[in-house]
Amino acid sequence: MNSPRLTYLIQMPQPHTHLYQVQITLTALEQATTTFLLPAWTPGSYLIRDYARHVQQFAAHTQDNPHHMLAWRKVAKDCWQVETAGVRGVVVRYAVYAHELSVRTSHLDGSHGYFNGATVFMYSPDARHEPVRLIVEPPTDWGWQVTCGLDAAQDATTSPHPQRVSFRAQDYDELIDCPVECGTHRLLRFEVDHKPHQIAIWGHGNEDAQRILEDTRTIVETQRDLFGSLPYPHYTFILHLATGYGGLEHRNSVTNLYDRFQFQPRRNYERFLELQSHEFFHVWNIKRIRPTPLGPFDYRHENYTTQLWLVEGVTSYYDRLLLVRARLMSATRYLELLGEDLLKLRRVPGQALQSLAESSFDAWIKYYRPDENSNNSSVSYYLKGALVMLMLDLEIRQRTRGAYSFDDVLRYLNQHYPPSSAGIPEPDGLLHVLETLLGAHEGWWRQFFRRYITGTELLDLSRVLGYVGLQVQWGYALHSDDAPPPAWLGLNVRDQHGQTLVTSVQADSPHIWRGCMPAMNWWP
Repeated sequence: MNSPRLTYLIQMPQPHTHLYQVQITLTALEQATTTFLLPAWTPGSYLIRDYARHVQQFAAHTQDNPHHMLAWRKVAKDCWQVETAGVRGVVVRYAVYAHELSVRTSHLDGSHGYFNGATVFMYSPDARHEPVRLIVEPPTDWGWQVTCGLDAAQDATTSPHPQRVSFRAQDYDELIDCPVECGTHRLLRFEVDHKPHQIAIWGHGNEDAQRILEDTRTIVETQRDLFGSLPYPHYTFILHLATGYGGLEHRNSVTNLYDRFQFQPRRNYERFLELQSHEFFHVWNIKRIRPTPLGPFDYRHENYTTQLWLVEGVTSYYDRLLLVRARLMSATRYLELLGEDLLKLRRVPGQALQSLAESSFDAWIKYYRPDENSNNSSVSYYLKGALVMLMLDLEIRQRTRGAYSFDDVLRYLNQHYPPSSAGIPEPDGLLHVLETLLGAHEGWWRQFFRRYITGTELLDLSRVLGYVGLQVQWGYALHSDDAPPPAWLGLNVRDQHGQTLVTSVQADSPHIWRGCMPAMNWWP
């Protein structure tokens, strides 16, 4: 890529203002009007967030004369039109306010600059598939480094800026799929299969950096073993140590947010490992293996799919299972956490009203916008999806007499639905794969889907766990004095100015006791 006609420059001259300065240069124009759009959402986080609300000071001028200002008008909340008749190149400038620290947004202050491309970079529909050069300029003389998953590029201009860094992307989609971390973060490096990996850590807590490096490498190796190879030339982990929890996957990078003082004791650290494992598993499951509606993306509107349970439920099932295979979690601890998940689902009356397919489709209006009635009317495609995948995996093993598992299904999907394909078709793509790979089994897979994925039948986990010699026993967690748990009315309350405020009421309560806990026991 020698001379792309599309260049993005992002600067942060005054981090304390939380303002990124963005400049877009687009050459070889042919149209009288050039449109610029800013995405309304970030892939992997299924909610319209209207990032355009943070844009300010929009302006445009010709490429060869910064004093030749061009007329423009805003025609929608996320759309700017610039008059470019007779102009061969246009430069657009604007500022973006960035003061929300999450894995899906952007954040800039005196300690670092982090941005997701969808929140800061506009695109022109006519040039969306053009090669891109990205130039990042951290604050001058602050000693900040720049880390992201894009390939480095040679800077085409001479700049006095000492920390200026250039990258290249094959198109806009790749540009915004590579978040950028700028600052004095620690950078840990390791290799797997001679492919470089780096972990950029912003913040400090009670973490053991060397342990994070070694365990992350083990996670990479274990997941590599499942799929057979690593599908990228290099990979970047961005880890924010602050307050909060979350992760957002990208094709050859990830951003994870973890509470900086929750790396100890061991059980807390295992939660971090689950996060690392979950988001890295998305290298295959969503970034390569994907439902048809999830790419190419419509960045302005919702992209509906009934298969988020496949994207996130499968990943939530494997994130913990692969930690056991990697010997980073004991089988006993795995069963304890499985019991906790069974209890969580039991306390969700909404599982009887909303199917996994419906939960996936309605993520845009329900999952990311919970209210006091959400638990009564909906179910998480993460939680229930993972438990359904446990059931499906055990059924596959049982019905094929151990010849197949869901590992084989994943490898089949990875081989037959590469990124260049149209993706897994809706609504029965996975069902057809099961029948093709494993056989119809007298329509049993279709029955399974009707009951547990498009239907709302309660999960029969006791039966399938019996296949591997496990028995579920329900009881009550006793207090230190061996007294039974107190009675519960089905109300959730909080204190407000000395008064007790009812925040939600659980449907069908109080027969679902708060103290009830399942125990996993091996059959004698």
